[in-house]
Amino acid sequence: MQSISTQTIMMPSTTIIIPAYNEEGRIGGVLEEITNFVSLNGLNWDVIVSIDGTDRTEDVVREFSINHPFVRYERENGRSGKGNAVKRVVNESKGEFTLIADADMSISLSEIIKGFSFCDGYDVILFNRYSGDGNKIPLLRRIPSRGFNVLVRTLLGLKVRDTQCGYKIIRTDMAKQAFRRVGVTNTFFDVALLYHISKMGGRIMEMDVKYAHNGQSKFNVMSEIIGQGASLIAFRLRHSRFYKYVPHWATDLYLRKFRWI
Repeated sequence: MQSISTQTIMMPSTTIIIPAYNEEGRIGGVLEEITNFVSLNGLNWDVIVSIDGTDRTEDVVREFSINHPFVRYERENGRSGKGNAVKRVVNESKGEFTLIADADMSISLSEIIKGFSFCDGYDVILFNRYSGDGNKIPLLRRIPSRGFNVLVRTLLGLKVRDTQCGYKIIRTDMAKQAFRRVGVTNTFFDVALLYHISKMGGRIMEMDVKYAHNGQSKFNVMSEIIGQGASLIAFRLRHSRFYKYVPHWATDLYLRKFRWI
């Protein structure tokens, strides 16, 4: 494996949080890249894998934790939602910064590292996959994502071009404060998290990034359209003066049918 140089970038202490739902087929490659990078560069980093599901993901992560003490994991059976997987371990983050990362590494570690060069001036570094410079994202994924982003920017005033990218560098103290306000457990948690950070005065920047679409992605277009759409409407109502008029049956329906998606 080719080593990644950190000579030109200051690398603060960092905790990497990886939510993993039935990822036994991919998590090994992700952890190999991360552990090699941390070990070769002697970094003060640690890794928390937050596991949901019923496959052998835990066994794979356990093997890495034996050889690399900075890797640890927390597990829940079943499916609690990506947002909940991150939220339940974020208070265990020990680094100055927390890097939330997907289990597919569709953005290379060498690209993510570039974001740390902005940490002195910002509290959150986001990665934009839709920069238009060659990232091959299928239309079936690009179209609903861009439409959703227009709605987010319009309804919530959140000036972020790619809220749903699974990679984020966040100052840890701010991440912990913001997650206390996040009640969303599904993939909409990204929007809720950024919304609360923005309201807290957090400094957010986005950088264009090289992205390789993973054909094994668990992304389900119809499920995401329904879940994200329902979550956006519910979140906008929750943070408006009209929330007191929402009937209890509607709130209960959302919590039972959409929140976990």
